[in-house]
Amino acid sequence: MLHAASTPLYTMSPDTVVFGYANLLDSFARFCVPVFFMASGAAILSRDYDTFDFYRKRLYRIIPAFVFWGAVYLGYRIFVLGEDISPLKAVLAVLSGHIYYHLWFLYVIVILYILSPFIRRLVVSIGREEGFVLLFVWVFISVLLPHAEALTGQKIGFSYRELGSYCGYFMLGFYLSRIRFSRPLVALTLYILSSVFIYLLTADFSLQKGEFVSLFYEYSSPLVLIQSVAMFLLFSSIQNSKIHAYAAHLSGLVFGVYLVHPLILEHSKFIGDLSLKGIFVFASSLLAVKIMCMIGLKKVL
Repeated sequence: MLHAASTPLYTMSPDTVVFGYANLLDSFARFCVPVFFMASGAAILSRDYDTFDFYRKRLYRIIPAFVFWGAVYLGYRIFVLGEDISPLKAVLAVLSGHIYYHLWFLYVIVILYILSPFIRRLVVSIGREEGFVLLFVWVFISVLLPHAEALTGQKIGFSYRELGSYCGYFMLGFYLSRIRFSRPLVALTLYILSSVFIYLLTADFSLQKGEFVSLFYEYSSPLVLIQSVAMFLLFSSIQNSKIHAYAAHLSGLVFGVYLVHPLILEHSKFIGDLSLKGIFVFASSLLAVKIMCMIGLKKVL
């Protein structure tokens, strides 16, 4: 849904209906990437493991996917999109992380996997209070200060977005997974309110500037942080075993869906409605992943 709705945001005027519709859809879906990192942190950091055994298992999975999809998308750019990419340019694209717009995720995952054993030792060795102090420092330095800096135009020396928004979400997922939360209506209300504010503020700032303003969309935005925490807690508060079973099954396919979906999105321009396009791309990507698993390509998903 994020990528399906993104094109009108960058190509349409903020005062058009299409822009407003795309903004609405995207505003309510900003949690997707942060929640994925939070769920990964909850799963990985909650287990004890030998460092090199962890590397062997995790990197054995991610490296084939990295090589396979890097080759697929470079080939797609050359043979389908008709780009002139020499071997040197291909190597530079791999080194710079510019193979295709969504593959940045693989680079971040590799780094987090490398750091995971050490982050695990950190989060289990400090107390809950110290853990929340650590999270507060991350939120203050990497979320609140950069946002205040962007809003005011005033440089703040202690603002450091690069401290690691993804690593912060990774650890946040671990700590939230240890909290017993049983108020889904509270989480749902927070999710709706934060999503509405993202939508309204993005619409207002974009109209004022005459072009799309992505400030409130950023994963380091306080509103996206609130939205992501609310959605994570909403999922964790659901007690229905059938939903858990279905979510567990789907989680094993989500990574593959993410990797394959741009290929389908690129060729779904015949669908005008953005929400229908998002549903079509997701369903088609899911089907493609299942077919790939059936023909022996599960290791690259």
